[in-house]
Amino acid sequence: MEKIFRVRLLRFSNIMEIEGARTTGDFKALLKAMEYGDQSGLSDDDKREMCIMSLQEQGPKDAAYLVLKHDLSDVLSDGQMRNLAGEMLDEKLWEEYANSSLHERLFNVGSLLYAAFPRSFPQPDAVHVELEVTAASAGAKQLLTHSLDESFLVRLLADGMDTDAVLYRLYGEQLSGKSFPNAAEVVWIVRTEAISEGVMRIEVISSGYWLDALSRTKLYDSTAYAD
Repeated sequence: MEKIFRVRLLRFSNIMEIEGARTTGDFKALLKAMEYGDQSGLSDDDKREMCIMSLQEQGPKDAAYLVLKHDLSDVLSDGQMRNLAGEMLDEKLWEEYANSSLHERLFNVGSLLYAAFPRSFPQPDAVHVELEVTAASAGAKQLLTHSLDESFLVRLLADGMDTDAVLYRLYGEQLSGKSFPNAAEVVWIVRTEAISEGVMRIEVISSGYWLDALSRTKLYDSTAYAD
């Protein structure tokens, strides 16, 4: 029996930063890297504000390198980070960087840099969607768990989009096939809440590159499945 879901889009909004993505510890470490000095008298809010002011003193490109080094030195070489520091001035790397597994982290870099230099860096534009998903069969209910399979979730989202959406153009074969290895790169943050038996509220944060195609969707049926 085919698994059917009724999906209602409760919320679609653009966000410029992901709440909680950057901690006080991050601001403290960045201030230390910029040789700020004694931070003992600074509140958590003060650390963020002083971090932004200190980045402004560095200039856009040097500030970009400092934030990239803090956030991505575990996966990028120094040369790569220096190159990206220049590219970030003109490009939305959270959409355009070749390695899409880094898009969420690059968005967080871009958010902080935009806060410091709103005239120098592209405006961050991630998307926050909230869905209410109702399972119409026993088999469908089995897929609505708190630890949602990402391949199922991306197919669920795609069913609410036109077939000319970016998701279909780039991953059409994976969407209709048996394996979707790139699914985890499409959805950055997922939160779930069980409303009642067979009904779940799902929040997703990701790039508008993937999710903008849902902006005019209100209600649709889905036959999504997991790998």
